[in-house]
Amino acid sequence: MSKKPHIIDESAGLTTLRDPMIMVVGDTYYLTGTQAPYWEGPNAGVHMWSTKDMVHFTDLGNVIRREDLPEEFWGRDRFWAPELFDGHDGWYYLTFNARNDSEEYPHFHAVGLARAKHPEGPYEILSKEKSVSEEFGSGNDANLFRDEDGTLYIAFNANRTMYIHKLDPENTSISDPVRVCGIGAEGEWDAIGVEGACIVKRHDIYFYWYSSWTYGYNSGLLTATSMQGPWTKHPDNPFLNANDVWHLCGHNHTFTGLDGKDYIIFHANLREPDGDDVERIFIRRVEYLPDGSAKILEDKGFGE
Repeated sequence: MSKKPHIIDESAGLTTLRDPMIMVVGDTYYLTGTQAPYWEGPNAGVHMWSTKDMVHFTDLGNVIRREDLPEEFWGRDRFWAPELFDGHDGWYYLTFNARNDSEEYPHFHAVGLARAKHPEGPYEILSKEKSVSEEFGSGNDANLFRDEDGTLYIAFNANRTMYIHKLDPENTSISDPVRVCGIGAEGEWDAIGVEGACIVKRHDIYFYWYSSWTYGYNSGLLTATSMQGPWTKHPDNPFLNANDVWHLCGHNHTFTGLDGKDYIIFHANLREPDGDDVERIFIRRVEYLPDGSAKILEDKGFGE
């Protein structure tokens, strides 16, 4: 096992980050994720960092700031699982999940969308009047994917179900919903809930990562040969499991490094020798196989 199984850069505040993801632009990696507090109460917004070597990080601050939003905004009080996406249309997109916990303007968690001309912003919130997931009554853990024909899709979970929709970012509207999967049967690893969508295409197969907290936290795969499905849960799920180094692992995002290799980034709790069970960010090499499975190289971290 690697001597450096996780990212630790205390000066950049990365030791308290959940739901991490990376977008690569040019020679730079951009990182974002959920800031504390995770479960209750407001947090400051959507934070971003940049790095060229995945060792030394530059803190870019909050690109969406709670203090700049009006009290009546539907998603003002807590932000989690933001994701960056290079639209290859002149825009960089930012999805975020948020809610309003006030008595005056209550709103359950939902999906927001912003965009900017530069990865570091400034970002304009497009979903000001209503959330992208408004028609579902809720929404969570959005992920963007552009297919080879140019179609832009957004995936998220709502009502214990994973979905894919076509997305019109100009109007923040979604259409042509595809039901990807629901929760598993009683006793299965994903029987309680599903979340954390992330889509990648390899070997002419669409791989759809998702997570579940049924037994701690784990991540598995769905596959299809078309975005319209049918989508199939892989029989070897979950692929991301606890081991001697980490547990409670999940909400992974996939990216291609500057070395051309595929990686996943995820949060997990580190099993420390002194018993101090702490949450950290991990990066591991991943291989997508032609049979629709994946191989996580647990002894291969970034640059190793």
